[in-house]
Amino acid sequence: MGTPSRVAKDAWFPYASRPRGKMRLFTFPYAGSGASVFHRWFLPLYDQVDLYALQLPGREGRSQEACYSDMQAAANDVADCLEQFGDDIPCCFFGHSMGALLAFAVAGVLQERRLPMPQQLMLSGMVAPHVRQRVAPLHQLPAEQAIAALQAMGGVPAVVLAEEDLMQMYLPIIQADIQMVYSYAGAQPQPLDTRMICLSGAQDLIAPPAQMQQWRRYTLGGFEQFVFAGGHFFLDAQVMSRVKTVLGSALHNQPGSLAV
Repeated sequence: MGTPSRVAKDAWFPYASRPRGKMRLFTFPYAGSGASVFHRWFLPLYDQVDLYALQLPGREGRSQEACYSDMQAAANDVADCLEQFGDDIPCCFFGHSMGALLAFAVAGVLQERRLPMPQQLMLSGMVAPHVRQRVAPLHQLPAEQAIAALQAMGGVPAVVLAEEDLMQMYLPIIQADIQMVYSYAGAQPQPLDTRMICLSGAQDLIAPPAQMQQWRRYTLGGFEQFVFAGGHFFLDAQVMSRVKTVLGSALHNQPGSLAV
């Protein structure tokens, strides 16, 4: 796998708004997905926020690269890439499911390196590192059982599940992503010096709201939780509205900022 020094920043963040803002929002996709899942987020965000959607290897425009299977290795490489942005303007992170765990791990690497931290760490649909994972261990299952587990989980269109050629391409990606999630089990990360906001689906069986409250032990900068209607895949206009509110608050608190 190419290292960040050899992989262009544009490859990591192919969907990036034109730089114009006073803050950056880095988004981290859920297992099996890529940067394009956040494409709808560009227009509704504040003009003062630049959106950078992370593209992990092994999918979409990076389909010829090997997927990660280790969370810490991925976090280290993403942090290397983020260093290239410098510290001229502040940032926030948003991640859903696997992306939430990766966003947290990346923030941990930045803190260890004494680099600028995200002002707001928004974690959606994922339990804390010490909580037992409820997502099926797809990486340990044969293809037929893994596909059945995906069908039960939801989130993958039925037309994709029924198409053998598509599943031959998709299944190894999501299995590697789930292996990455499980590789972080038992980790003992230090609390982060940043504000943490957890977003939960009221009917989410993979990351129930009560268990997502366990994230509060991993922050020194304040904790807040919001619960939305829906299951694990509850990303919708309500979530985007909440993210926009968080970003507006962060912008308002910038030195010399104007009301948005």
